[in-house]
Amino acid sequence: MLKKFRFTTSLLKALPANDPLARSTELEFSDTEVTGLKLLSGKSGSKRFLLRYTINGKKTSISIGRFPDISLQIARKIALQYKSQIALGVDPKEARLKEKSKHSIPTLSQFFHEVYLPLAKKRKLSWRDDKARFMLCKSIHLVRYDELTAKQVLEVQLDLSSDTKAHYSYAPATCNRALALLKTMGKLAENYLGISNVALKVALLPENNIRTRYCDIHETQKIIKAALKYPCRSSGAYIALLFLSGCRATELRLRLWQDIDLKKGILRIPKTKNGTPHIIYLSDYMIEIIKSIPRYAGNPYIFAGKRGVKPIYQPRHAFDVIKTQANIKNSEEVVFHTARHSVASNLISNGADLSSVQKLLNHKSIESTLRYAKLNEATQRKTVQSLSSMIQA
Repeated sequence: MLKKFRFTTSLLKALPANDPLARSTELEFSDTEVTGLKLLSGKSGSKRFLLRYTINGKKTSISIGRFPDISLQIARKIALQYKSQIALGVDPKEARLKEKSKHSIPTLSQFFHEVYLPLAKKRKLSWRDDKARFMLCKSIHLVRYDELTAKQVLEVQLDLSSDTKAHYSYAPATCNRALALLKTMGKLAENYLGISNVALKVALLPENNIRTRYCDIHETQKIIKAALKYPCRSSGAYIALLFLSGCRATELRLRLWQDIDLKKGILRIPKTKNGTPHIIYLSDYMIEIIKSIPRYAGNPYIFAGKRGVKPIYQPRHAFDVIKTQANIKNSEEVVFHTARHSVASNLISNGADLSSVQKLLNHKSIESTLRYAKLNEATQRKTVQSLSSMIQA
């Protein structure tokens, strides 16, 4: 592959993304028409122009913009303007920084609330999670974005992953979600403000905290029985239906009465975590439980809160009481999402085909469903035993 050639728009569009396994972050290509003009192609396929140059004996570079947002013609024009400044002994990067300093650069907190969050609310169902993750980064909230350094981002990661006077260490996954947010914000800041995304220089922590806990059929029966006896019928029915439907907790908790058609025996989820609508087919037992849920005048939610027109909050206390009454061992390991694990694992271990379970859980890929097939100890023992039996026969 030629790395140096005369740039044309069609050739630039055809350039490949950098290999995901490559050590370098980006592939670099050089223009033969304007010396120093480069196009960098990232691992995600994004492309950007920059100019490499030497001034006062120091090699450096200045970004020009993303392709094709900035056309090749304009990129060459900007590069030539920068080269004219260099010929006069003016560093274009320093000149641009001075120009930027004349204008107001937001702090990270301002950028998050004024730019990132409004966009996230339109694009993500989980934008509230981003608010919580950003709160973990308080030490850099008031830092002006163009003054943020990779060292400061690393210090946030080190703080979150360590025991301090203010908090115990967070799980690697939690630390990584906060860092991933800073990387995403940095990408927006790079696009909108021309600021380097320094968060990309900080590596994610290795994760080894995948939950393998699930409730077998016997435990599931005990939880549902205790849930249906719980004094708050909305909370009890909600927890019971989690262990019968395999729904994600938030997706079930926010359902409206208009989402249910009891005659057809279906529950509609207009938009799931993966961005698609989903239909849950209700069993007779599930319909019986739904019919027992009290309705509150003016409240459209199935699992209605007792005040106003809101749904119940996540009933953590109720779940703790129910687990205790059901005599669940190591109950602290059983969380709301365990219900989803349990539905999948119990179905697979009792002969349900993976494709059906995939559709029930609304997984985009079968790989997500296969994770649950690995949870059942009895199934794994049976598989190992079958091989031994064949060998010994």
